[in-house]
Amino acid sequence: MTSETPLQTTQMLQIAPLGMAIAFLLLLVPLFIFLKTGVRLKKQLGVAALRMCMQLAMLGLVLEFLFDINHWALNTGWLLVMLAAAAHSVLARTGVRLPGLWGWLLLALSVAAVSVLVFCLLLVVRPAPLHDAQYMIPLGGMILGNSMNSTTLALERFHSGLSSPDGRRRLETWLCMGASPEQARQPFLREALRAALLPTLNAVATLGLVHIPGMMTGQILGGSSPSAALLYQAMIMFAILSSAALSSILTIHFTGRICMDQHGLLRERTA
Repeated sequence: MTSETPLQTTQMLQIAPLGMAIAFLLLLVPLFIFLKTGVRLKKQLGVAALRMCMQLAMLGLVLEFLFDINHWALNTGWLLVMLAAAAHSVLARTGVRLPGLWGWLLLALSVAAVSVLVFCLLLVVRPAPLHDAQYMIPLGGMILGNSMNSTTLALERFHSGLSSPDGRRRLETWLCMGASPEQARQPFLREALRAALLPTLNAVATLGLVHIPGMMTGQILGGSSPSAALLYQAMIMFAILSSAALSSILTIHFTGRICMDQHGLLRERTA
């Protein structure tokens, strides 16, 4: 599949400013529900919508610049910024505070997302040049975003499982029965991996049946033929699943090294 695969069949309809203003009325639905039920999320709704608009506006300017220049150093630099932001987001969303964890998260996400992205660009999509921002940035963003979500689930489940009173008792019991530190961690690892990857596996299993996914929808709205769009969607789902699994297992491995001493016991400062 080459970079010429998507065939332009129609022009995408542009959303007028008035149409975008009308779209904001959809926010009244969750707002009404929050007001009627007493759920205190009204402020979060407003902040989330405002942040989204500001971030999308900034992203639009950045992508316009990257697409115009289309230089490998700039494209790679933006990818590194996304990786650093993803590692920070994982820490913020889980609330886990371990010494040096941000660096290990950055390494896990980088190894997983970059290796899968390079594989897709080099062997599947094959754009010319290879660093073409039109392919490198959107594909990298989708792979990294989904890897970040899986990594967040893996880290939260693994750390909470180990640090809970019941988890500590289970861990110490297995160690007392002669299990190695790696063997004692296995049940927590399996639970964390299942929690991290089950949403992605469910999305893959129901793709095209329950919903038309975002990448395919975007390509069809942009004028690509459905057949070309579905090939890209299948590729990106395989890439997301692979990257999510790799980033999750690496995160669990690195977190285990931080949390546990050489005897397999949970360090007091990580509890």
